[in-house]
Amino acid sequence: MDAPLAAFFAAQPGAAGEPNARANAGTRAGAPGDTSAGAQTTDGAAAQSRPPPRPTPSPILSPRAACFALAAANRTPGARQRRTPLEDIAAVIADAEPQDCLDAAFASESHRPSGVRRAARRAETSPPPFRDVDYFAALARWLGCGFERGPALTELAKRQRLAMTTSDDGIVVRGYRGTKPFVAIVPAPTWLPHLAALIAAKPELAGQVVIVPPQAIVEALGGDGPTVSYGRLTPLHGVADRDLADRVITPAQAAVLGTVGAVLLLALLTQPIASLFALLIAMTVILIFYASSRAMALAVSVSGAPLRRRLRAGELPDYSILIPLYKEDDGLKHLVTALTRLDYPPDKLDIQFLVEADDTLTQRAILRDAAALTCRMTLVPAGHPRTKPRALNVGLRQARGSLVTIFDAEDRPDPKQLRIAAETFAAASPSLAAVQAHLTIDHISDNWLTKMFAIEYACLFDHILPMVAAQGRLLLLGGTSNHFRTDALIEAGGWDPYNVTEDADLAVRLCRKGYRIAMIDSHTWEEAPVTVQAWLKQRSRWFKGFIQTWLVHNRHPLAFVREAGLADALVFHVFILGALTAAVAHCAFVLQLGLLLLGEPVLYGQSIWLGGLQTLAIAVGYGTSFILGMQSIQRRRSGAISPFAVAWFPVYWVLMGAAVLIAIHDIVRMPHHWRKTTHGVAARPRRVASP
Repeated sequence: MDAPLAAFFAAQPGAAGEPNARANAGTRAGAPGDTSAGAQTTDGAAAQSRPPPRPTPSPILSPRAACFALAAANRTPGARQRRTPLEDIAAVIADAEPQDCLDAAFASESHRPSGVRRAARRAETSPPPFRDVDYFAALARWLGCGFERGPALTELAKRQRLAMTTSDDGIVVRGYRGTKPFVAIVPAPTWLPHLAALIAAKPELAGQVVIVPPQAIVEALGGDGPTVSYGRLTPLHGVADRDLADRVITPAQAAVLGTVGAVLLLALLTQPIASLFALLIAMTVILIFYASSRAMALAVSVSGAPLRRRLRAGELPDYSILIPLYKEDDGLKHLVTALTRLDYPPDKLDIQFLVEADDTLTQRAILRDAAALTCRMTLVPAGHPRTKPRALNVGLRQARGSLVTIFDAEDRPDPKQLRIAAETFAAASPSLAAVQAHLTIDHISDNWLTKMFAIEYACLFDHILPMVAAQGRLLLLGGTSNHFRTDALIEAGGWDPYNVTEDADLAVRLCRKGYRIAMIDSHTWEEAPVTVQAWLKQRSRWFKGFIQTWLVHNRHPLAFVREAGLADALVFHVFILGALTAAVAHCAFVLQLGLLLLGEPVLYGQSIWLGGLQTLAIAVGYGTSFILGMQSIQRRRSGAISPFAVAWFPVYWVLMGAAVLIAIHDIVRMPHHWRKTTHGVAARPRRVASP
């Protein structure tokens, strides 16, 4: 330890340094809580002398045992009022490894005081809490210090100038509460052994020290404009192993799929017509169920939006906005403009731009375009996989709002969207975990591809999802403008960093935990891909994620049905398998039609039954899709798309089939690769329109 800890905690006023001009107020606070790296910035140094000599080490306690003994001592009743030095602990704990300190702190959260000492004999590490507030609160309880989330530090910074010092050991903020010295610290893991030794030897210092999470210092001393902090990467997620898409398939699934594939191949070789008949029956059943969802959306005319309870400005909760970005530049200023138009108290907004640490392009864009916005730029540490959900987890652990939402770089949300979501949650029971806003394309006249994309979104978000929500069934979330109760999101484990459709997967996990999702009457305007190449990148990623999600939640099919319920499990299979099957079936139909026009026999030969089944599937599937598309166009009444634009659907669906094939290739060769969609390409309206 290069700096004497005692210099930070002198009991007499002035010994810690009179509060001066806000030292290092512009310094960007690091994330000392990340076990993979200490504080990311070094500014100024504390005194260079060593701490006073320690007593002779005790032969009874090992350094690791001393860490757990400190945890047990501070868990006992009246520990905060104790003023007796813990000499045995102080003598050896400074020689402990940082991981021993972390293990003791986190183990004490889940054990009785009597069981904490026994836990020291186990070699395994204790997993850190997911949220920063829980992480640093555990360290505070282990040390016997106070803990604050941050608002008190922000209020203190408004009344006086605080002095901040950063080093590799952590961040120290010094000031006064009345006439008493006040010290707020964010300790790095490397600091913990020496900090614990000092407080164990001088327990009166615990009354002067407050542990805070890194974002508390960022918010208190950051000032206007974007402040920069380093996110904590560990743990990478809170998703249970059984629901994690880090593996494509399990050995049991591989055995089942291999057996089914072998049987199917043998059947096709020995009984081709009968085998095709069985396959077509299965495909037709899936397609009819899938088409029925469209038919129900046509028949049920409801918005699906739940009731709201009007809230005054003072009643609105803190709201965290997570904005994951990667290589975004030109379009960011439009998002910033939309954020400034939000009808929500600015002091209750917690806006985080989540940027990869090596993405200097986006970092410069945020510092340039968001200079007038009170926000944070959280740098996501390097690591694998580099995906949107991994960045979201880094932001979630720092989120201070009881509600949290996600916006993408190209989004332009309705100014009242946060208020609508907050009032919806206020009127609903705690079982409502999330709400989804309508996603709408605002540059529909660019070319035929953007028209098809706009019609598809209108069908999904204006008809199908509201129908599903009105029935109280499993609603697969869109990738943006979904709003969550933070506690429910944490309980579900956050996002799966390995799943490239993290939204759909999260919706299923929430459903399995007994939560429900609703739609709200609010729109977010989005950008559609304007080229076939960009469209294929996006859609193949979605289809790959659908395959991942279906495989993950069918590792234990009976458990899935038991937890989600039979009806929601059926909805899940219909929507996932239906989307994949419809794309492949359309391509097979086009191939058959081409062979027929060339005078070749169609694939099912002369079988009337096979032909009849296929005709039924085509009639139901194509008919409902065309009618739903035309109704969606007429409902928007924009005049920018003719109802006859649905005639392009067969061409659009061929692209769907190509995207499925790319998805199958990707899930085999690069299952966690994120095919990035480039934004800021389309010529979009300058202002947020009304739907």
